[in-house]
Amino acid sequence: MGLLRVTIILALAALTAAFGIPGWLASPDSPYLARAAAYSFFHASWWHLAVNSLAIWTIFRKPNPRKACAELALAYVVAVIVYPLSLRPVIGFSNILYAVIGYRTPPLSSPWWGRTEVIVFLAVTVGMLLIPRFSATTHIAAFAMGIGAAYLRRLISPVINDARRYL
Repeated sequence: MGLLRVTIILALAALTAAFGIPGWLASPDSPYLARAAAYSFFHASWWHLAVNSLAIWTIFRKPNPRKACAELALAYVVAVIVYPLSLRPVIGFSNILYAVIGYRTPPLSSPWWGRTEVIVFLAVTVGMLLIPRFSATTHIAAFAMGIGAAYLRRLISPVINDARRYL
């Protein structure tokens, strides 16, 4: 699992070092879909990248690589969907992280969601709400959509398992 975490962090660091924040990402004249698809991979500063990297390292500490890749793919789709909810240009990997956290939340008895993680998550979220430059709307929407996706998966899984039995 360490390889996935290192790969994600190094890729984000390379994009930040090579491009900073591309001007087209904040321009309303650039193609909307390109902005929605790319904003998660760029960071405002090295500090911003470091905070998201620490979150990546913590969040993807325990799950197996196949499950983590599926969660990341789903979370990326959620991040693209919540992009229009922002009132200002949004950048950073944190919407993807919030979607993964939301996706993992319904089974609160999971070993990943311990007391420390809950306290840190709530502190970061409250802090984000107090800092005007952050787009709290997209983070909270990504978290809520992650929860919704987890519950949808729980509803659909028995149907899929029954269908597999007869195929």
